[in-house]
Amino acid sequence: MLKIESLVKSLDGKKIISNISFSLKEGQIVGLIGRNGAGKTTLFRLIAGEYLADHGSVRIEDSADFRSQIFYLDAPDNFTNAHTATQLARIFKISYPRIDIDWFESLVKINNLPLNKKLSSMSKGQRGLILAISAITSKARYVLLDEPLDGLDLIVRDQVKQMLITAVSNSKTSIMIASHNLQELDLLTDRIILLKDGKIANDYMPGEELETANVAKLQMVIEGELPKVVIDSGHILEKRGHLYVVLFKNYDSKLANRVKRTKAQYIEELAVNSDDIFRATFDEDYRLHQAAAQKEEKQ
Repeated sequence: MLKIESLVKSLDGKKIISNISFSLKEGQIVGLIGRNGAGKTTLFRLIAGEYLADHGSVRIEDSADFRSQIFYLDAPDNFTNAHTATQLARIFKISYPRIDIDWFESLVKINNLPLNKKLSSMSKGQRGLILAISAITSKARYVLLDEPLDGLDLIVRDQVKQMLITAVSNSKTSIMIASHNLQELDLLTDRIILLKDGKIANDYMPGEELETANVAKLQMVIEGELPKVVIDSGHILEKRGHLYVVLFKNYDSKLANRVKRTKAQYIEELAVNSDDIFRATFDEDYRLHQAAAQKEEKQ
C-alpha cells in the first residue's frame, strides 16, 4: 500500500498542499480532480519525489527503495519529445530497472507506432500511446498520470484506457489519473479524490457512495416564478420549458422539506455524478464569478 501522510508543500511563499493524507491500494484506478491550481500536479511531484515535502511523508509499506516503484508521467509536452521510443525505453531503464523493454517494443509495434522516430515529429495521439506504454511496461506498482487522455481522439483514448485497465487487472498496478474529464473518470475509476485549496474536499466511489457528498440533483416542473429555495440554494443545470434540473448542496432533511413545500408540479431525484460533486464543491466560486459578471454588465 502507498501511504501519503500529512503532506504539506509551499511554493513561492504560497501553500499549495495542506496536510493531505490518503492511501492507494494495488489494483485500483483512482481519479484526482480539482480546479486549475488546486495542487494536483504538485501532489504528483511530491509523491514521485520531484519535490521535497515541507512536512509529511510518502512511503510504500513493504519497500525501502520505493521511488522506482512509482512511475510519474507528466503532461505529454516534456523531455520525452527529444527522443525516439527505443531511446526512451533505455532512459526509463535507469529509473525503472524492472521495465520490460521487449514488452515495450512489442506494444509499440502492435499499435503501429515507430520505434526510431522522435516523439516531437509524431502526432499527439502517437505520443500519448507511447507514454502510456512506457508507464505500463515500467512494471511500477503505482503509476501517476497527469491528463494522459487530453487532446487524444476517441480511438486513441479507447486504446490508452484499455491498456490501463489491462495493467490494473493483470499486474495489480495502481493508477492515479489527474483529469478534467469527470464523465470519463466516472466510467474508468474505482475511486475519486477531489482537491480544493490544497486539501481533500471529497473522497468517494463513483456511482456508489455519492450520497456521502450531501448533494442532490432534482428534476422539477415549475410554472411561474422560481421558488426562493431554488434561487437561494439551488444551481440550475438545465431548463427546458417548465422543466428544470436543479443541483442542491448541503441537502439535508430541512432543505428537502423546503423543496417539497414549493409549488413544483413534479419533483424527481436524479443520480448524482462527479460533475455534480465538482459543481457543488465549487458553487461559491461559480456564484462569485456570476455576481462579478452581472456587475460588469450593469457598468
